[in-house]
Amino acid sequence: MKAKISLLTALVCIFVSMSAQDGYTVKKDSLLSVVLKQNRLLSIFLPEGYDAPDVKFPVIYVLDGDGRCQHIVPTARFLFLNNKMPKAIVVSVINIDRNHDFLPASMPNIPTGGGADNFIQFFKKELIPYIDKKFKTEHFNVLVGHSFGGTFAIHALLCDPELFDSYIAIDPSIWYNNQMLIKNAQLEFLKPNKDWKKSIYITGRNGGGMKDMAITPMENLLQKSAPKELSWKVASYDNEDHGSVTFKSAYDGLRFTFDGSGPLLVQPLAGIIPKGTLTYAFVLNNNQGLRYTTDGTDPTKDSPLCKDKIKITKPCTLKVKNVLSRYNPLAAVTRVFSEGEFMNGSSSVENLKPGIKYSYYEGAWDMLPDFSKLTPKTTGIAENIDLKMALKKDSFGIQFEGYLHITEKALYNLWVVSDDGSKVYFNNQLLLSNDGLHAADNPVANLLPLNPGYYPIKIDFFERNGGEAISFGFLVGDKKPVPSSKEMLFYKE
Repeated sequence: MKAKISLLTALVCIFVSMSAQDGYTVKKDSLLSVVLKQNRLLSIFLPEGYDAPDVKFPVIYVLDGDGRCQHIVPTARFLFLNNKMPKAIVVSVINIDRNHDFLPASMPNIPTGGGADNFIQFFKKELIPYIDKKFKTEHFNVLVGHSFGGTFAIHALLCDPELFDSYIAIDPSIWYNNQMLIKNAQLEFLKPNKDWKKSIYITGRNGGGMKDMAITPMENLLQKSAPKELSWKVASYDNEDHGSVTFKSAYDGLRFTFDGSGPLLVQPLAGIIPKGTLTYAFVLNNNQGLRYTTDGTDPTKDSPLCKDKIKITKPCTLKVKNVLSRYNPLAAVTRVFSEGEFMNGSSSVENLKPGIKYSYYEGAWDMLPDFSKLTPKTTGIAENIDLKMALKKDSFGIQFEGYLHITEKALYNLWVVSDDGSKVYFNNQLLLSNDGLHAADNPVANLLPLNPGYYPIKIDFFERNGGEAISFGFLVGDKKPVPSSKEMLFYKE
C-alpha cells in the first residue's frame, strides 16, 4: 500500500523546484574600524524575499568568511527551503590576521595572538550595530567559527555571552595555551549576573580528534558546571578530518540553533466543514516542539504532538505552536474550521470554451496593482494557468479569468503558490491572498465544500524580479495535490 502524500509535503516538490534558480544576493561592503584601526572587508548575503515589506531576518556572522561561507550559505538556504530554519542574512567576516583576531593570548609559536578581546569589541561596538542599522535584522545573532574561529566563539561566549544569541564552534582549538578556555570557563560559569540564556553547539572528530583538540575535557566541564540556562551540545563525527568536519557541523549547528523554527506552515488557512464530513490540517515543518489543540486554547508541552496531518472531524479552532523553540518563539498559528453547507456552482454556462482568458501587463510593482485601472499589453486565451504568455522575465503582471469545472462532490483544499504575489478570487469572492514580494516557498490554501458545477475564478499575479512562478490547484482529503489542468478550465466567449 502506497503512503499518501500530504498537501504541503507534495507542494514542497512544486515550489522548491520553481524557486531553485533563486539564491542569495551578495552585497560587497567594508567597515572602517576605529577599534581595530583597520578597514574590514565584508560580504553580506541577503536571502530571496529580502525586499518584501515588513520583514526582518536573524543574522549569521561567519568567521573565516571567505572560505566558510562557501558551504554555510547554501546550507542555510537548504534549511530554510525545507522549513528547518528561517531565512537569514549571512555576514562573511574576511580575515586580515586571524591568529591575532581569534586568539585571546599569544604563544611562542603564534606571536601575533592576543587580539580576541579587541575583536569582541569590534563586533559589539561597530560591526553588529552597523549591520543592524543598514539591513533588516531582527536582533537575533549567531556566530560561527572553525578551528581558531571556534576558539574565539567559545571565548566570546565566556567573556560576553549577551553579544550573540547562539554560538557554533566547529572543531575548536581548546588545547590552545594550555587549555586556557577550560580554566576561564570554570571561573566564568561561577560569576553571577550573566545572561546564560544562550546556546552553543561544539563539534569535533571521533577518536583522537576530540582529545587532541581538548573538546572532551570541555564537555566534561559543561556536564558538571554549565549554568542551567545555557543550552549546549557537543557532537562528534566519524570519518572526518579537521577540514571536512565543517560541512556536517554547520548543518547540525544551525538545526540546533533554530530548533526547527522555520516558518510555521499550517494549511489550510481556514475551512468550512459540513456535518458528517472530515478533513485534515497539514503541518509541513514538523518537529518535536510542535503541539496542537482544537479547543482554541494555546498549546503547551502537555498538548498532543503534531503529526504531518491532523484530522478535523467537526468545526473547531485549531492552534499549533512550537513550545520548545529557543529562537524567537512565535505565537500559536490559528486555523478556524467553521460549519457550513456544500457550495453550488452553475450546472451549465452558455458559450463556454476550453481555456482561460488572460490579460498581460508590464510594470514594476511591490504589491498587486488594480489591473482594472491598467491597459493590458496583450490579451488572449491560455490552455492553463502558467507564464507562457509572458514577454519578459521581470516586471510584469497577468490576470487570468474564467471558470473552474468541479466534477466531484468533495471537500477541496484550493491552493496557490507564486513568485512573486498572487490573489485568487473564487465564486466572485477573494479566497486566497499570497501578495507581496517573495519566493515560491509559501503555499496558501483554503478549504471549501463544493458540489459539481462551474465556478467563476480569477487569478491576479505579478512578478518583480528574480524567479517567477505561478501554480494553482486543489487537493481532496489527504490525496496528492493536483495542479489545475486544461480539462478543468473554461472561458465564456
